[in-house]
Amino acid sequence: MADVIDGGTGELRLSPAEQAVRNMLAIPSGIYGPTMGAQELDQRIQDLADLIEHIAQVIVVLYEDRHAAEEAYLKAFAELMVMHAKHGAQLARQFAIAKTTTELHELNLAKEKLRYAEEMQKAVQNRSFGLMNIGKRFTAAMGMGNR
Repeated sequence: MADVIDGGTGELRLSPAEQAVRNMLAIPSGIYGPTMGAQELDQRIQDLADLIEHIAQVIVVLYEDRHAAEEAYLKAFAELMVMHAKHGAQLARQFAIAKTTTELHELNLAKEKLRYAEEMQKAVQNRSFGLMNIGKRFTAAMGMGNR
């Protein structure tokens, strides 16, 4: 994949969510490989099916991480609201917002990891569908050639 460059500053933008999920998914670099025959095509489709199954397992883990981060954020926020309730609801809320930025950041990062994994699952699935369609046409063409 190409690097993401900020058009305004020219700096390379790296996403911690993308990096973490890429390491968890372990998608092989050969998915978009060179031209292949029928056996290689079948093997590639099988490999993609296994990868889709693995991605589903990663997504389950990422959902658990997201829920844990959300629970931690809500717990910290509620505790701070209760601690400062005597100052009024608006001040307590502002204080809780100011003091839970780390928890909110962790929650947003967990959401982004999940979103990225789901997008990668769609991309791999689409590649699998494409290869299956190519396989059908390849088989049909080979069958017609034998007549």
